[in-house]
Amino acid sequence: MKLLIVDDHKLFTDGMRHLLGHLGGANTIEDCTRAKDAILRLEKDDFDLVLIDLAMPGMDGLAILQRLWEMGSVTPVVVVSAEEDISRIDNALALGALGYIPKEQSAVEMLDALHQVLSGEIYIPVKIRERLRGFHARRHPEEGTLTKRQSDVLELVAKGYSNKQIACALFLAEHTVKVHIACIIKALSASNRTECVHKARSLGLLD
Repeated sequence: MKLLIVDDHKLFTDGMRHLLGHLGGANTIEDCTRAKDAILRLEKDDFDLVLIDLAMPGMDGLAILQRLWEMGSVTPVVVVSAEEDISRIDNALALGALGYIPKEQSAVEMLDALHQVLSGEIYIPVKIRERLRGFHARRHPEEGTLTKRQSDVLELVAKGYSNKQIACALFLAEHTVKVHIACIIKALSASNRTECVHKARSLGLLD
């Protein structure tokens, strides 16, 4: 498994290298201290997982996510950051980040979060989900309302379809499916696909 860490703090990067050694299968771990360099590397090479900080000098972590979005990349990206601006965290998730891990979390919590992402889940800590819920409630009073396309995706998620199968069935890019699922999970204030389906049923959004 090939991983990339994008963070301008060398001490944190060194600590993450040590931590990722316990992830299992992480035999190649590279790092970048600037978002610009990370984008150039991601345009030329494939990684199984990318960990990015949002707050970096100059071009920030959101620029990396934006570029991957434009490329139609399906590379799993997780934000590992001390960023507290909930609108920026929300933007990162909307651009396809598969999780947000606060830097204050313990090594055990970080490993657990990364395992969840690698198993196909979206990781968002409870306190961040609560803040996102409040943020969306202020912006979108009708919480739980989905677009037609999101409803189509939700129905297939409930049937157990994989992202690839959903993409084929709805003629979408797999990355687009991931973004739709992330938006659905946020709209329903869920933590993963399973909880998302349960909540959707309880709200009458699924038969």
